[in-house]
Amino acid sequence: MSDNTEEKPEKEDSPEYEFATGTTLHGLNKIADAPNWGVRLIWICIFLGCFGYATYLITETILSYLTYDTVTDVSLKFEESLDFPAVTFCNFNKYSFIKVARDQRVNVYLEPLYAFPKLFGFTGTGVWLNDGPTPTPSPTPFVYNLASVTTYAGFQLEEALVRCTWRGEPCDASNFTHSLSQFGNCYVFNGDTQAESVKQTVSGSGNGLHLIINVLADEYSEDPTQGGSSDVGLKIHVHPRGEPAQMDTQGIAIGPGTHAYVGISKVNYQNEIPPWGKCQEKELKHYDTYTLTGCLLECRAHWVETMCNCTAMELPGTMDICEPQTVVDCVTSVYNLIIRGRLPCECPTPCELGTYGKSVSYAGWPNPGAAASPSIGTWRTDSAYMERNYCVFDVFYKALNSKTVIQKKAMTEEDLLSAIGGSLGLFIGASIITVAEIGEYLITRPFKFFRKKTRMD
Repeated sequence: MSDNTEEKPEKEDSPEYEFATGTTLHGLNKIADAPNWGVRLIWICIFLGCFGYATYLITETILSYLTYDTVTDVSLKFEESLDFPAVTFCNFNKYSFIKVARDQRVNVYLEPLYAFPKLFGFTGTGVWLNDGPTPTPSPTPFVYNLASVTTYAGFQLEEALVRCTWRGEPCDASNFTHSLSQFGNCYVFNGDTQAESVKQTVSGSGNGLHLIINVLADEYSEDPTQGGSSDVGLKIHVHPRGEPAQMDTQGIAIGPGTHAYVGISKVNYQNEIPPWGKCQEKELKHYDTYTLTGCLLECRAHWVETMCNCTAMELPGTMDICEPQTVVDCVTSVYNLIIRGRLPCECPTPCELGTYGKSVSYAGWPNPGAAASPSIGTWRTDSAYMERNYCVFDVFYKALNSKTVIQKKAMTEEDLLSAIGGSLGLFIGASIITVAEIGEYLITRPFKFFRKKTRMD
């Protein structure tokens, strides 16, 4: 009896026994206070089994977190009105045949780009003297670089705009801003970011932008054998305000004699940063806001300036505008190398991206009543002329709602901690308090060991 009485205080004074019987870690107190080794063995098996399975679940949770999977959350919001996007359109014809052919300086300047007929022997009486003496050209009111010549000799909205309405109200050329692209002169509706955006308040066709444009097919100078386009009509692109339009790779083609109905829907994307997603915001030199299109245009400009020592007229930049011969000899080759991937462009996906979904339907145009309408036709037009020259299109919201697509982490840091805490709490009762108890034990155990050793000595 005396031996047993001596062993009991030693067991009660043991730090391991105190920890096992006082901790919130379930199972250890059952092991420590077991009445015999049979019961203790059962509790050891139960504890180790729960601990092992909790370890397995925690490992799977951590591995799942480290895969950086994402989920997509889609929401639809209905609005009373929506900001209208910018609408850019260009003529497939870059230069007016008449303007180039009748101006000797312009004709000679653009010679490397197109083999224009030499019709500049104009007497001023309405007679072209192809074989006669060439008169002295009059001064031209612009600087001779490719951008200025294109602005002068290219597609002119004032000459081509037949009809414009916005939400049923008339509009005119003053509602458009000018820009340059590989198609020459382009015009943008609602493109001035300094002005307040127009809004569409009623969905459907007739409640947005309606345009009738005369593409002046008889003045086309495009020659496919000289690198020109073989198409007749317009190319239009619907894009967010403040984002440049990349007309050569984006947009919708509309031919004469058709009425295109372009129904749009607003879509916003929110992307995750690495390692969950690939979005990244870069600072652009020539644009206030990072957009994928702006980055690609600046990449083109970088390679053109690096390899051609000039800036293409349709690209942002600070160098002199490339001359026509340089465009033929260098710029076109640089574009081809970029398309083939020989010259890389590092343009990551923006973290926030706004786009417009588009659905296009076409109708024949005009019908006999439209051809006879005084508001559309003039003394020089008839049905055949309209079918050959007039492009009609409407751009409108199909419904006044916006869709938001959000890329989210499949497992956040909070989810990771919750899953780990849930596994530990369910199977072995561990918590933050348990971690503190283990820390206290590990810190105090050496002191108790040395104190006990000192007493024994």
